[in-house]
Amino acid sequence: MKLRFTLVNRLYLAFGFVTIAVIFSSALTFFTLKSNKRISEQVAQIYTPSIVYLNDLINVVNDSRMLIKNWVYIEQKTQTPDKIKLQNLHDLEFPKITERIEPLKIHWGLEENEQITYVEKVLTDTLFPMHKNIMEQLSTFDSYDDPMVIFEVRPMVEEGGEVIIYTDQVLHKLVEIRSIINQKSEEVNFDLIESMDKFQRIILLMGLVLIIVSLSTAYFISRVTVTPILRLREFLLLMTKGVLPDEEMKVSNDEIGDMSRALNQFVESMKFTSQFALGIGKGDFEASFEALSDEDILGNSLITMREDLKRAHDEELRRKREDEIRSWKTQGMAKFGDILRQSSNIDQLAYSVVENVLEYMGAIQGAMYVIEDSDETDKHFRLVAAVAYGRRKMMTRRCELEEGLVGRCAFEKATVYLKQVPENYVRITSGLGDDNPTVILLIPLIANDVNYGVIEIASFKTFEDYQVEFLEQVSENIAGTLSTVKINEKTARLLEESQQKGEELSAQEEEMRQNMEELQATQEESARREVEMREIFEAINNTSGNIEIDLAGVITSANDKYAQMLHLKVGEIVGREHKNLVKINQKQETRYREMWEGFFSGIPAEFDLCYPTSFGDIWLRETYTPLKNESGDYVKVLALVVDVTDNKTKDKAIHAYKRELDEQGISLKQAIEQVSALKEQCEQREQELLKEHEISEEENRVQFESMKMQIDELEERLNDTSKDD
Repeated sequence: MKLRFTLVNRLYLAFGFVTIAVIFSSALTFFTLKSNKRISEQVAQIYTPSIVYLNDLINVVNDSRMLIKNWVYIEQKTQTPDKIKLQNLHDLEFPKITERIEPLKIHWGLEENEQITYVEKVLTDTLFPMHKNIMEQLSTFDSYDDPMVIFEVRPMVEEGGEVIIYTDQVLHKLVEIRSIINQKSEEVNFDLIESMDKFQRIILLMGLVLIIVSLSTAYFISRVTVTPILRLREFLLLMTKGVLPDEEMKVSNDEIGDMSRALNQFVESMKFTSQFALGIGKGDFEASFEALSDEDILGNSLITMREDLKRAHDEELRRKREDEIRSWKTQGMAKFGDILRQSSNIDQLAYSVVENVLEYMGAIQGAMYVIEDSDETDKHFRLVAAVAYGRRKMMTRRCELEEGLVGRCAFEKATVYLKQVPENYVRITSGLGDDNPTVILLIPLIANDVNYGVIEIASFKTFEDYQVEFLEQVSENIAGTLSTVKINEKTARLLEESQQKGEELSAQEEEMRQNMEELQATQEESARREVEMREIFEAINNTSGNIEIDLAGVITSANDKYAQMLHLKVGEIVGREHKNLVKINQKQETRYREMWEGFFSGIPAEFDLCYPTSFGDIWLRETYTPLKNESGDYVKVLALVVDVTDNKTKDKAIHAYKRELDEQGISLKQAIEQVSALKEQCEQREQELLKEHEISEEENRVQFESMKMQIDELEERLNDTSKDD
């Protein structure tokens, strides 16, 4: 057996060396990259996040020192941005950072773990509790005026205070931890860079080896394959031009020789295929041809083409037949459309339809039955038209709704097509005799799901499916026309009846007109009252505040006057709880709660409430009225609001004056007596000066009027105070 050193063996041998070199290079690259990846992940997932979170923790501690000082020295108002920031630092930022550091600590050294644990313990157990103690003692604006609190708190946040000392210790520990971790990160990065330099040298060396092996393999393959492949190329290029060469390729003992042998066979098959294609082009669809194999694309395609061309030829014949049927249907629909438009009554319509259906369908005999439903107690079919029936009296034939084939067709609302006609069902008579028809077709006349009748035709020849379908389509138009004709007849009857009732309606129209005039007068009066009520509501809305509150205590609406009283905007009030806007002491709390409980029972109330605003306290007198819904349940409260701040301020001044008298040891009664005596002295002095003419009349009047006003005001305040007591 002759040794066959095939092309495949040559390629295996050549590319074997290349594959071994590539595998070795790939393995070396893989393990080197794996090592570098592990180092990179250690830096990216442990050291870098650790440094970032430690920096965040250092910033949090620094911020806490600044914010707690601001809390003590600067920020005296509640809910300032710095105070809110310090609360968020305790409640959100610090727990979030410690939570992120927790999974990273297991990768640190023992010393770093001990230090970070110490830091967290100091912050959690010592420093931040100190902050919270300070925040609680200085939680209100008045607490900043308490010297005992200030004396206790300020030394803690001054330089050398406990808060500052613990803060500096924590910062020092955190900086040490960060330095240690940063140093470890730099060492790992240095190892990574050194490994990458080594990997770069290996890549260069392996690249040179691969280039040498690849060039050697390419030279070997080109020597043993280039010449025969070039010959195959020339042969194939000639075939691409459509030329089937008579010369055969030389066959060698390798894969290229196998390709040459296959190419020679292909040329022979192409010559046979071209002859087969010429036969198909001439219309010989029965020409014999066999594909070279199941995978012969061209051969199988030619066979498929032959079948497709044959099928297309048959399809063309079928399409022509369908076009003829479609044209027949279109012409028929147009013809019957004209017939239906020209009909004025049911008898004329029925006869024209039956006559033309028989002619167009090629039938011999036909009839139309229409439902008579003028009498609700006696519904039946009436034969209104018959063509080619033996006797004229058939025109008066009556058929019950569920009798025979006509009744079945109408009841089922479906076509009945009999190809086996019962004996003596109907006879078709001509001059040569009579006979039983071959087929009978009954079509229901249905429009808008209402049955108006049945059309029946008989023939000696069977009907095609398209003829039955056509007659079913026409039947819908016939039924629609029957419906229209029936409606017209009924309309004529109703018109006559309406004319009779017209006179009765005209008499009632005059009575209705009078009623309308009275109704219009009533509506004008109602409109006038509605305008008056609207003006009253607008006046109330402009002079006093009003709000609507649901029974949960939430304000659902407010007018501009109410918002102006509180120096707010309407949008800042709506949606807030009424109780959160006012300042209620413990005594008022019980009355306020009882008032809201009474709203559920519809009990109105009045309350003077204090509203703290940015311009000081505002006193409003609010009158509450519970309102019902359509079901009669109390669902909300309407409050009318009046500003009584001036009265409340006057009451405060009276009580202050009373306290001043108490401090001087003077009773209220003695003060009133002193003011009365002073008033009498002023009046006496006025008389004396007028007698002595020491001052002009105008100067005297101005001076004493001023004194009287002061004395009267003082007397009024004393009397008010006395009444309060």
